[in-house]
Amino acid sequence: MKESLRISKYPLCIELFRLANESLDKTVGEPMITRRAKLHEHILDNITIFIEEDDLLCGSGASKPFGMEMQYEYGVWTKDEVESLKSEIYTITPEDEAELYELNKRFADNALNSNLVDALSKSLGMNERMWPFMKSGCILPPWKDKKGGSGGGFAMSGYGLGPGFFLVCIDFEKIIREGAKSIIEEAKRNISELRYTSADSIEKQNFWEAVIRVYEAWVRFAGRYADVAEKMAAEEKDETRKSELLEMARICRKVPYEPAESFHEAMQSFWFTFLLACPSPTTTAGRFDQYMYPYYKKDIEAGTMTDEKVLELIEIMRCKCMKINRVSGKANRAKNSGMAKWYNWTIGGVDENGNDATNELSYLLLESARDTNLPHFTVTVRVHENSPKEFLLKALQVVKTGMGMPAFLGDNSYIKFFTDGGMDLIDARDYCATGCVDGNIPAKTRSQVVTFFIIAQAFDIFMHNGYCRYTKEQVGIESGDVTKMATFDEFKQAFFRQFDYLLHLAAERNNVELIAERELFPDPFRSALMEGGVSLGKDMLDRQFDFENGSLLGAVGGVNTGDSLAAIKELVYDKRKYTMEELLKALDANWEGYDDMRQDFIAVPKYGNNEDMPDQLVAEVYKFFADTCSTMDTAYGGKVVPNAISISAHQPGGASTGATPDGRKTGEVLADASLSPDHGKDKNGPLAVLQSAMKVNQDPYQGTLLNMKFHPSALKTDDDLAKLGDVVKTYLTNGGKHVQFNVVTKEDMIDAKAHPEEHQELIVRVAGYSAYFTRLSEAIQDEVIERTSFEYA
Repeated sequence: MKESLRISKYPLCIELFRLANESLDKTVGEPMITRRAKLHEHILDNITIFIEEDDLLCGSGASKPFGMEMQYEYGVWTKDEVESLKSEIYTITPEDEAELYELNKRFADNALNSNLVDALSKSLGMNERMWPFMKSGCILPPWKDKKGGSGGGFAMSGYGLGPGFFLVCIDFEKIIREGAKSIIEEAKRNISELRYTSADSIEKQNFWEAVIRVYEAWVRFAGRYADVAEKMAAEEKDETRKSELLEMARICRKVPYEPAESFHEAMQSFWFTFLLACPSPTTTAGRFDQYMYPYYKKDIEAGTMTDEKVLELIEIMRCKCMKINRVSGKANRAKNSGMAKWYNWTIGGVDENGNDATNELSYLLLESARDTNLPHFTVTVRVHENSPKEFLLKALQVVKTGMGMPAFLGDNSYIKFFTDGGMDLIDARDYCATGCVDGNIPAKTRSQVVTFFIIAQAFDIFMHNGYCRYTKEQVGIESGDVTKMATFDEFKQAFFRQFDYLLHLAAERNNVELIAERELFPDPFRSALMEGGVSLGKDMLDRQFDFENGSLLGAVGGVNTGDSLAAIKELVYDKRKYTMEELLKALDANWEGYDDMRQDFIAVPKYGNNEDMPDQLVAEVYKFFADTCSTMDTAYGGKVVPNAISISAHQPGGASTGATPDGRKTGEVLADASLSPDHGKDKNGPLAVLQSAMKVNQDPYQGTLLNMKFHPSALKTDDDLAKLGDVVKTYLTNGGKHVQFNVVTKEDMIDAKAHPEEHQELIVRVAGYSAYFTRLSEAIQDEVIERTSFEYA
């Protein structure tokens, strides 16, 4: 199955879009949730399905192997955007491409249909206050057209309703344990007990009817796979494969409708559920080693399953995850380089009583990653004071292979994030990673809109009194002429005023998307798998959760901003070596003709070296970001939640940001992640980096990200790994939230750039995901190469 992954082109498919158009044409005038349910039903009943050779789990993500179905929800795929895809690693047949443009037209010409960009443009593109901000590069991607946004749509794998960027862990355990019939029966019971005594009675009825329609279609979908398996078995000559196909058919007749009783049944039930949670590049499996463990333990103890067979099923699942992909328009591809996706399996951590929850399945999931050497699915390890040393050693043995996983999360900080926000301690202890490393509680919280905010661009706008050099127009408020600010404190407070104003614009932008998605994208499948999802009779986008984190703002470029503040403090205000006028001229000249001056600004101590002045200013930037978020209301209730994960947004974020006082030139990449030092600026070793990061209060953030790179020579022995394990545990139990490692040589990456055909399986960690190095954009390749490499642990 791994060999089958070796392809050069990924097919773009239009079958799902065609079926969606057929359904939408027939349901004009019906309630949106009914239209969406019927659309979902039509897709599940009619889309092409198949079972691939050697597979033991039924279910693929598109109508063709490796396919990505064109989605209608986000925006239209114009000819120039499709041509851009075809120039890369994507392919579409001429017939499908011609039909795609016809489908676009049919969809767009129906006044009762809308996509997300359409809806957002009416408020963000047509508003004189918001439009300059939307194209400023303060948030990504910058819009280039008032109606078309940043351009391009999405093509993704999976049979759910989407759209896909929600950070949510649905209740996989409920389906595996109780079966879909429990959902269907509950919805039917609620309809029978419904009395038309409240204003939302009809809306509840519509919701329950939608749930029944989708879940019954899902059961039929599984039955379609059983039919295919039986037909293949009848034609199969190999007796072993015939028995495998018949067993697959038997299981598909049972799950997901009935509860699973064996590990194989539980795996199939999970996989069908996972496909319905997609299309989404951020679909998480949650705490897979916890809810799957009872089935593993039962089969192992009964002697009906071996660790080898369990490992085989998990590794097949890894191969299947590699075939579920997504692609976006040119602007979005820049901030999600390398076919980025975040299918996250969280393992380890504590149980509801605070005891270590590691089990045999936790180890097998790590083994599956090492065996297959594939970048997906992502494995993330939760770490606490009592995490077993042998478990951390096993995890670091996987890291040592160079695939950049697992990442490591600190239970203390994540749990505190949720309890500080009012969550019960037992619930908080059940958190998992959604998306990159963003924490969420399975079935009880969901992050819906996540926007990258480029702090360094906000700082540049402040330096120019609200004027944006990228768009050459006024974007911010007139925060003052920086050349007339007498003290550093006056300067810093003026920056924070501008920062505050721009953050509020970003929060408004998120609210517009929250409102638009509520209207456009009700999703009865995922909604029914949230806590109280059926009994409440409300879509997950039409309710406020006890811990409301629907709107996230992601901080990017905070380290560059803190380093810039440090340079200004030392050279302009403390030592008075340069005036602010001189600095502005140097920045506007992109440091050209100011080489000696630039070297002085570069030489000022930088974050990442355990130097208090720059570290404290970086910490202050992140504190202000978090504090400001906590004051901003969201359209769903609650406040905006801060996040700090760059993915590869530090590259396009840097591309739109002018020269900065830390010595960076116009367009150059920003510091990666959120707590990583700027490239090459950390001179005092890995412990100093961690000490700098520990000065930032990470607890208010839903997630932070720290990348580190080690030369393979630093991790030769298990003793080396054990020492690193001690360091990881110390960091993550003393304020750290996340850390992950690349173990690769600079020479190998440089050679891979020059000879990509010889390095097809070179994997690196980019941000909250790993990717094949040769699939990354050149800018992100260079950025990963330039990260500091530590040659000792």
